[in-house]
Amino acid sequence: MGEGPMTPTGIETTPAFTIIWWAVAGTSVGAAVLVIVLPDLLKAALSLVVSFLAVAALFVMLNAEFLAVVQLLIYAGAIPILVIFAVLVMRDVQRGNPFNRLRVPALFLAGLVLALILFVTFDTKWNLLEDATLTAGEQQQAAEVYGNSVPALAELLLNNYALALEVAAVLLLAAMVGAMALVRER
Repeated sequence: MGEGPMTPTGIETTPAFTIIWWAVAGTSVGAAVLVIVLPDLLKAALSLVVSFLAVAALFVMLNAEFLAVVQLLIYAGAIPILVIFAVLVMRDVQRGNPFNRLRVPALFLAGLVLALILFVTFDTKWNLLEDATLTAGEQQQAAEVYGNSVPALAELLLNNYALALEVAAVLLLAAMVGAMALVRER
């Protein structure tokens, strides 16, 4: 099979890339753990921003530029602003979430979900593009789609799924108008 975007082309196989990958992945997981364990809600929200930024970096390293931009704009941009605004409006931010009787069952349930995810991950036979037997035309089509996925996504969203995109936009607009109606002063 020829050199396509899904096959390693050089930098993905270097030790430096692997080290950077694991450093960014560790940063993401470490920041996510800090979100859970930090008692100060403002510091937990800032750790959430770090985790979102690290996930965006992982998307860039996976050549998923569209997902990286969406991650930056929505998850590392808009949502943390709302969370930090809500935290700053709250009283007693340093106290955080006190221990309650649901913490142990929640940890048990989270452990079960993690075990299920790990079981499915290791038990699944993953179909890789490198292992597929494709014709020359299919290889070129796969290289075009995976090489630059933004035009392919735009074509799908604006042609095949235009109605679903418009319905989602109307639902978001309705949610925004409803939120403004709830918080306006009477």
